[in-house]
Amino acid sequence: MRPVLTLAVCALALLTPRAAAADVLLTPFAGVSFLTDADKKLVYGAGIALGGLISLEAEVARTTLSDQDLAGIVDLETSLTTGMANLMVRVPAGPVQPYVTGGLGVMRVSGDLTVPVLGSLVSLSGSEFAMNAGGGLYLFPSDWIGFRGDVRYFRTLSDLTIGDLTDFGGIDDLPLPSLDFWRVTAGVTLRF
Repeated sequence: MRPVLTLAVCALALLTPRAAAADVLLTPFAGVSFLTDADKKLVYGAGIALGGLISLEAEVARTTLSDQDLAGIVDLETSLTTGMANLMVRVPAGPVQPYVTGGLGVMRVSGDLTVPVLGSLVSLSGSEFAMNAGGGLYLFPSDWIGFRGDVRYFRTLSDLTIGDLTDFGGIDDLPLPSLDFWRVTAGVTLRF
């Protein structure tokens, strides 16, 4: 009777649902945005994911497109900022946790043309709705700190025009190159 009772208690313990454990994963990261085949730019940002097998993720990243001193007189600085809300599906067990992610957000392009004595001559900025999709891997050598490697594709949902960036009349519908690119990042993840 005793072995049967022990076996029944063990089976009941294995079948009893455990309390759901949701992770909070905070990851500052840096990497490279591949804007064209020849144009690679540094990107940095941070992401936070909440959940387990299915997680919600929010992420903000910035890429400096150009920071040039033209002829020692004029400074041109342009940047690209992405803010995304994603759904992430990951394997939340063990030290190696692969994941896929995708979602929607906003892609913002901004630029500033500055002359030392006169200050800012022209400031342009515009935003467009965008999507991203990708995947990666979390590595957790301990319970509270780990590493994340990530590859994602970003694309605006419609074409950005000069009219989106300026209020100049007559050139509103002049198209700019489409904004789509790949990004590869790595970061340190804090798990709470």
